Amino acid sequence: MSHFFELLGWIGSFCFLFSYYNLIKGKWNAKQPVYHWYNIAGSALFVANATFYGAWAVLFINLAWGIIACFGLYKSMKH
Repeated sequence: MSHFFELLGWIGSFCFLFSYYNLIKGKWNAKQPVYHWYNIAGSALFVANATFYGAWAVLFINLAWGIIACFGLYKSMKH
């Protein structure tokens, strides 16, 4: 079971790096829903990983990151 949660953490890492890379390269911007969806996915995967391993600081920061990304998604879809 630990391999599954380890994989979730790696996929979450990829989601964060992929979204940030596309932002920096100018392919995406912070007003595009796709940017926020990748951050939400990365956050959710890290929350699952952190819960399994009992890494409460990691859980907290990724939960906060996900909430902020949800707010960004809401704002991006309002326009």
